Amino acid sequence: MYIDSHVHFWKPSRGDYGWLKPENELLYQDYLPEQLLPELDAFGVKGLVAIQAAVSSEEAAFLLELAQTWPIISGVGGGLDPFADLFHEELESLKANPRFTGIRLGGSAFRSVRSETDQNKLRLALTTLLEADLTLDLLVQPDDLSDVASYLEELPLLKAVVNHLGCPNIREQRMETWQTGMERLSHLPCVAVKLSGMITMAGGFHPERLRPYIDHLLQLFGSDRLLFGSDWPVALQAGGYMDVINLFEAVLPDHLAEEEKGMIRAGNASRFYPILT
Repeated sequence: MYIDSHVHFWKPSRGDYGWLKPENELLYQDYLPEQLLPELDAFGVKGLVAIQAAVSSEEAAFLLELAQTWPIISGVGGGLDPFADLFHEELESLKANPRFTGIRLGGSAFRSVRSETDQNKLRLALTTLLEADLTLDLLVQPDDLSDVASYLEELPLLKAVVNHLGCPNIREQRMETWQTGMERLSHLPCVAVKLSGMITMAGGFHPERLRPYIDHLLQLFGSDRLLFGSDWPVALQAGGYMDVINLFEAVLPDHLAEEEKGMIRAGNASRFYPILT
């Protein structure tokens, strides 16, 4: 059984994605739950966490509407701007929905180039997430990890999930900055890491490129703070859903007990997200 902790659904005609361009013909089309459902049935996926693809409360509301129609969407992580005047009002509205799990922030929110006023706004936003028992998803690069850690160390009980292994440079096998940042984050007991986006970062089915990173994450976080995520449909650029599952299984070390693998496949997601069953 799996819980896929990282999928996206979008309709380009909604108009607020920004990064999604017509030139990318594969991704610039509707991706909705009905297209993924056959794959989920085939692999025993029992729940999904839909993660934002746009920084807007309207997109979060769109995902929550999908969750009403498709109960397999157990949770929704939205995209809100913590520096916007309406942040707290929008968060208050969204959290009234029990399937709303929290928000995702990019690394730029944590870089120290911002003013003291913006730093205080970010601290207040993170404190509000903690007080609401919501989860912070993090789309960050290796150079961002230390800045992220400096904020999270002030709120060690805030549930935070680093997306896509922390985006190390897998194709060039770079580890140093990534390793230092992940080690610092691993000391925070409420920080977890998604084994997501792997097939895209590795450039296809290349478990040998990923194993050094997975082994290091297991050493730092253990099997109780790692989560499976597909990153569908972004992953389609490098392989299908079956390829994603097969790659995930291939990088799990043989020495892991079946119970530990089960926690990474599904069990840990229910601790880091308020998964509805």
